[in-house]
Amino acid sequence: MVPRQNIGIVRRYVDSWKSWAQLVRESRLVSALPAIVIALIIANLPAPHGLSDTSMRLLGVFAGVVMGLLTADYDTSVILAVALLMLTLTKSFMCTTLDGKHVECDRCNTVYRGKTGRWDEYKCDPIGGSFEAAISGFSNKIVWLVFCAFHIGKAVEKTGFGRRVSLALVQAMGRSTIGIGYAVCLAELALAPFIPSNTARGGGIVYPIVESVIASLGVDPQMGENPMGGFLSIIASHANLLSSSLFITGMAGNPIVASKAASIFDIEFGFIEWLLGASVPVLLLILIMPPIMHAFMRPTVNFARLECEIRRQNRNLGPVSEDEYKLCLTLLCCLVMWVGTPYFGIDATVVAFIAIVALILLNVLNWDDVVRNHKAWDTFFWLAAFIVLAEQLSELGVTDWIGNTLSSSLHNASPLRSTLTLAVVYFFSMYFFSSISSHVVAFAGPFFVAGKVLGCPPRLLAILIAIFSSSAGVLTPFSTGSVAMYASQGYITQPKWFLIGIMSAVAILCVSFSVGLLWWKLLGWY
Repeated sequence: MVPRQNIGIVRRYVDSWKSWAQLVRESRLVSALPAIVIALIIANLPAPHGLSDTSMRLLGVFAGVVMGLLTADYDTSVILAVALLMLTLTKSFMCTTLDGKHVECDRCNTVYRGKTGRWDEYKCDPIGGSFEAAISGFSNKIVWLVFCAFHIGKAVEKTGFGRRVSLALVQAMGRSTIGIGYAVCLAELALAPFIPSNTARGGGIVYPIVESVIASLGVDPQMGENPMGGFLSIIASHANLLSSSLFITGMAGNPIVASKAASIFDIEFGFIEWLLGASVPVLLLILIMPPIMHAFMRPTVNFARLECEIRRQNRNLGPVSEDEYKLCLTLLCCLVMWVGTPYFGIDATVVAFIAIVALILLNVLNWDDVVRNHKAWDTFFWLAAFIVLAEQLSELGVTDWIGNTLSSSLHNASPLRSTLTLAVVYFFSMYFFSSISSHVVAFAGPFFVAGKVLGCPPRLLAILIAIFSSSAGVLTPFSTGSVAMYASQGYITQPKWFLIGIMSAVAILCVSFSVGLLWWKLLGWY
């Protein structure tokens, strides 16, 4: 017979074990284990031909970041901060020596035999140089452009101008269900150039209006699937994604696409080039989307209730304020200077910075608004970190290696066929991601490198990747925050959302590979 004292010890041990097991289950660190394991495995694999041990460590951390974005219960910026710290401490960046040479940081202060046969030393600080590389992205002009655009978006939201524009569009075009759909599309288009977060734009400004319109029509979200609620939800989510693909400032990941295209192909691919190339196919998609979705979902509307809801929201807004007039003037000046960049010689980022300073001096924004705009600062951090990773992947040869591996399967195809194949694969790879930005970071660079190896027309591949980066979000109800917000209302079942995603994908590919190719041919891009 077991003594009671021993039984008590066993019980305490079991209780202690249960407590530890519960603590482990509840720990956020557990959610990061897949990312940590993948990073460690890849970082310690033997380096294949064309890569070094430093390249493998960088590739491992990068793969861990992508997995962390999918599984870890941490903010994006936290994941990127840890990644930059690990790469700095392991000296897994490219450093610049005192005489201007570029060398892997773990080779700093080592000797080498030069071309003349003389021995020399790589004079650089391995840790200090790594940290300089880690923070180099914070001086990137594209990062500052997005940062400034966030604050312009804050002014649009604070003054109520964005809500007023959206309501005016619905009021002007809300004579039919298709007209309401077009109004939502135009609201997204009007705001997309100035609000670089598709989630902030769709979720913070347009989404509340769409939900108010749906509610005014007597649709109860507790009742489940509903044709009118589903129609407006799918139109709003798709308009958010398509408008994001129209402007380089329409989505936070777009600057990464532009930066990689410019660096890999050595082409100019800024605001004007992006807008010019995307304009015809994207605007056509926005034009045909409401009729197609209306025919598929067959919604009905009580227009009397809709007009009452619009009048109520307009009363709440009141007359146009002085701050709104100041904002409109500032935005108009921005558009003129952005469009006239070749004539004025002022960089787009400088224009955005001028706008921020002007809005502060005009008291449309105050410094507290800038400080408290946490989404702007958060995006500033993780976008800068992503750009550092993307640049280092290129400098250490990882992007070239992935691109060469990918291109080997298409080496017998023509340049045009290779371009279209790469674009289709890139589009449907969005199924594996729950973040448009992480999809861009993971695949944009390697696909561009593959296109360069295969001889793809640079601007053609660049504009296809640019459009597909955001528009591929139509495939799933979890592709980005704004889409998830609309999908979560339950007006459309999950299986039906995936079905509509396939339909929309077919429409996007058909328009891009027909009207789009004709337009890009006229532009001389291939």
